[in-house]
Amino acid sequence: MERMQRRAFLRRTLGLLGVSALMAACGGQEATPTPTQAPAASPTAAAPAPTPTSAATPTAAAAASPTAAATVSKEPMRIGVLLTLSGPASPNGEANRRGIELAFEEAGQTIGGRPFELIVEDSGGNPEQALTKIRQLVEQQRIHLLLGITLSNEAAALRDYIHQNAVPTIVTNAALQALTRDPNMRSPYIFRVSYANGQYDSPVADYAYNTLGYKRMMGFAADYAAGKEELAAFKARFTKAGGTWVDEIYSPMGTQDFGPYLQRIQQQAGNIDAVFQFHGLSSDAIRLVVQYEEFGLKDQIPLVASGATTDDSILAEMGDAAVGLVSGTVYTASIDTPENKAFVQKFQQKYNRRPGQVDYLGYLGGLVARAAIAAVKGNVEDKQAFLRAIKSVRVEAPAGLFTFYPESQGPVHTVYICRVAKASDGSYYNEILQTISNVDDITFM
Repeated sequence: MERMQRRAFLRRTLGLLGVSALMAACGGQEATPTPTQAPAASPTAAAPAPTPTSAATPTAAAAASPTAAATVSKEPMRIGVLLTLSGPASPNGEANRRGIELAFEEAGQTIGGRPFELIVEDSGGNPEQALTKIRQLVEQQRIHLLLGITLSNEAAALRDYIHQNAVPTIVTNAALQALTRDPNMRSPYIFRVSYANGQYDSPVADYAYNTLGYKRMMGFAADYAAGKEELAAFKARFTKAGGTWVDEIYSPMGTQDFGPYLQRIQQQAGNIDAVFQFHGLSSDAIRLVVQYEEFGLKDQIPLVASGATTDDSILAEMGDAAVGLVSGTVYTASIDTPENKAFVQKFQQKYNRRPGQVDYLGYLGGLVARAAIAAVKGNVEDKQAFLRAIKSVRVEAPAGLFTFYPESQGPVHTVYICRVAKASDGSYYNEILQTISNVDDITFM
């Protein structure tokens, strides 16, 4: 355990080994190096398929003994931050942490008139360690609120403990669809500001069909849970628009040479109009985009990328190979609003880098927490009132108005459809082509 004031930030190391293990930790398994073809099944067969539903999240149990006019404690509020800060998955946790800490630094010494402290713990990307750490935060540190959770498998492991111990929780990264979409997995104590897998990529399917004119597509994704959820979401939206889904292939994380997979795609020349791709925010994604151009496919079969692939934080590493890629995202530093310009400026002053999507989602989690704490005037011990305050949050965030979808307590985001461009100074950025408001985590497929 460490306090915010005592710990220097870990250096960002987006290494191959790290990202590979991160993806494996998200629930995937090693695949054979031979390209695999998805079974010729019905459109619903490939998805792990939490059933989308409008059923409401169960309400929290009534407080044991609320008093009519409780006196607000003067002791500091304890806010636990549980992230993957060591091991191969640490780049995502570190990015989330940067955003969270910036949001709370902006608050000054108090929120809602009450002092606070952040208590940071490292899950190590290990679900068992994550459970150990959350027990320490809840049973020893007696936290009032939990932020963070980096990986989907950690979210799955922590869900029952959070629910049974009634821990108000704001998830800032893990994107496991079922966490907020499956009525059997939802909890009145769990809110998510990040997204469900596919939430920001699937709207691009409409753009691909209606605006870009692609009628026949195939998918190419990393072979792990998020990759399959992402492809299923895009495919569902594309076929619903009227398009034909021709094929899909998966590569194991850590693939160095995408040649066999690119040959498979090349064999579809003349039969498909474009390829949708998802390999997360990873060095795999960087290698794929570069090799796709080197293989001569970029001008032959357009690549529609996931927003994770074209995140601002890795554009420079892909260089000109990324220019022209179309994708969707919930955040880009290019958003032209006063709120975002101020955020980018503060972020660059503190960290000497432009914020990416994961940085932003940590910051957003901090803004939501601050707004809810202020709404109850620091009386976070009134758990029922605090949960209602979180659920009712409306924040004018750097990427636009943020709210929770009432039934799921998942995020309602503005999705930005972008195209990678090169500026006159040689830098790369996401040019916004279209803005789609109110994309919730239930109806996006």
